[in-house]
Parts: sequence; structure tokens; C-alpha cells
Amino acid sequence: MKKASLLHCIIFIVALCIPFFALSEVITTDTNSDGVPDAWTYMNGTFVEKQEIDMNYDGKVDSVYLYETTGNVKEEILDTDFDGKMDNWRYYENGQLRLDRMDSNADGKIDIWVHVLKGKIILIEKDTTGDGKPDTSTEY
Repeated sequence: MKKASLLHCIIFIVALCIPFFALSEVITTDTNSDGVPDAWTYMNGTFVEKQEIDMNYDGKVDSVYLYETTGNVKEEILDTDFDGKMDNWRYYENGQLRLDRMDSNADGKIDIWVHVLKGKIILIEKDTTGDGKPDTSTEY
């Protein structure tokens, strides 16, 4: 009896997982026609979950876009100076930019926070001491 119950449980779990894996797909794109993929789109059924892009065609991902199930971008992660390290994180709510965090001096720490509301900058905070915490702010 216990073996049958365990077998039924395993079959049930596998049956639940099959649709997830069957619907997950990665689509590669060669945007500059050099024969090497430079964009990857991660699908879950008909829904785009994530896109990764090599903007300068050096073989490294420079931009990552995470999506809500509505299709709106919820987060961008960027390497704006193409040094191989992500240095800009943008967060969205309902497709609207809300917070832009930057590492402007390439030390691996966020040092600028730009807060946005309804498409307008409302607050900029900066870390001028290098401790990872804002110490100056300008309201708009």
C-alpha cells in the first residue's frame, strides 16, 4: 500500500512538472548577422520571462530585461560601460520606471539612486563617501 501511494505521488509530481518544462523555451537571435547569437529570449509558453542582450557583440551579456506576466518590463540590469560588470539596475511598476540605481564609479557599490514618479524625477540620492548609503539628496 505504501509503495503504491509513493508511486502515485511521484507520478503526480512528474505530471505537474512536464508542462512547465515543455513550455519553457529559449529563443536565440543573431541581430548583427555574424553567425553568433547575441540575444536570448526566455519564454514560458507564450509569455516572455526574460531577455538577455549582448549590445556591443563582445560575447558578454550587457542588458537583462525581466518581465511581468502582463508583458511590462519589471526590471532592467545593464552594463552601461561594457566592462563586463552590471552597473545599472532599473525597477518598474506597471511599466513605469520607479527607481534607477547606479554604480557610477565602478567600485561595485550603488552610489546614485534616482526615484521617479509618473515619468518625472522626484528625488536623486548620492553616496559621496563610498559607504553604500546615500548622504546627499535633491528633491524635485
